[in-house]
Amino acid sequence: MMSQIRSILILLFTTWSLRATTEEPMGKVIFTNFCFTCHGINGEGNAQLKAPSIAGMPTWYVQAQIENFRQGRRGFAPNDVEGQLMSASAKAMNQEQINAVAEFVTTLKRVTPTATIVADTKVGQELYAERCMECHRYNGEGEMTFGSPPLMGLPDWYIMAQIKKFKLGHRGVAKNDANGLKMAFSSGFIESESVLHSVVAYIMSLQAPAQSEAKDPFDQGLLSRQK
Repeated sequence: MMSQIRSILILLFTTWSLRATTEEPMGKVIFTNFCFTCHGINGEGNAQLKAPSIAGMPTWYVQAQIENFRQGRRGFAPNDVEGQLMSASAKAMNQEQINAVAEFVTTLKRVTPTATIVADTKVGQELYAERCMECHRYNGEGEMTFGSPPLMGLPDWYIMAQIKKFKLGHRGVAKNDANGLKMAFSSGFIESESVLHSVVAYIMSLQAPAQSEAKDPFDQGLLSRQK
């Protein structure tokens, strides 16, 4: 079944690549014809499909993760349905297409997700400082040198899901996935669901204020008078 899906995807990716022009770059054509189905037209993600927001993710990280899916380092677990779908998509793309899509994703404006959990951020802050900050940095913006992605822009349900996958061995267990192995090791220090919630709640507290918040005309007038 997956091989049939992959064959169809290869045909589609090839067709979309041929349609790319100087006015419509290949990465944009592929994204707006395929990737948006799960990740949203602006890369904002879709919780129902368990597809994370990817808008504004660095090119190097998007390339690395698509390659992980291509090589079977991600999306190999039988019950990881969304991972398997992403794996099929990744295996249908050639290197030029991967690079083009990754470059396009980086140009999309990062979204500020809404927190869906409430937990003790003090406990989360302590564990983050001990186990996460070295790679993901104090502000959650990640570090290319360590192969660690920015956590900003990612929804809390996705971060929790990925930590659980690392803990269960559904991700980060391949011998040639050094960065994944580090995360699998670190996830072992999250001993309970409550601690997991605390860490993720703290990460969400680092998110920049949403720029899409509705503006109340009265509030705006009040603000201008205060200035």
